[in-house]
Amino acid sequence: MKNTIYTLFVLFSLSIFGQTEKFKKDFRIDLLTIEKNTKDTLIGTFTEVYSGNKRIQAKCCSDFNGIDIFYLNPKDIVDNTIYMKFYARKCKPFKKKFIIKSDLKTTIYLSYGKTDYNTKKDDFLMMFKMLNIERDTFKCGTVD
Repeated sequence: MKNTIYTLFVLFSLSIFGQTEKFKKDFRIDLLTIEKNTKDTLIGTFTEVYSGNKRIQAKCCSDFNGIDIFYLNPKDIVDNTIYMKFYARKCKPFKKKFIIKSDLKTTIYLSYGKTDYNTKKDDFLMMFKMLNIERDTFKCGTVD
């Protein structure tokens, strides 16, 4: 009985520490990309993240709802400041500064305009090369 009480105490303490905010390691970034005038969600938006004049991450892509979710390590962020560059199809490239001390959830409004990223397939592949982003590859099916 005595050991059971100690075991329950340890398990209860671990669950409390697991929910404590100060133990959180990475910042969660939730982006929604929308075209400024038409309010259309933008699919396939590429995002570059810079801090301290260094690129700390490059991401592809926003999903069919215009949403992109990723994580940043606080150790990579200099002076709690990041700059994000956005490249969306048929939209002008856009750069925005953020002060980040915790998770970030924001909407990015882009405008249609001159860009190299116009078509679905060819320019999409070109953006991977231009931004030096490695493509994630996975195979569906069964393992032999």
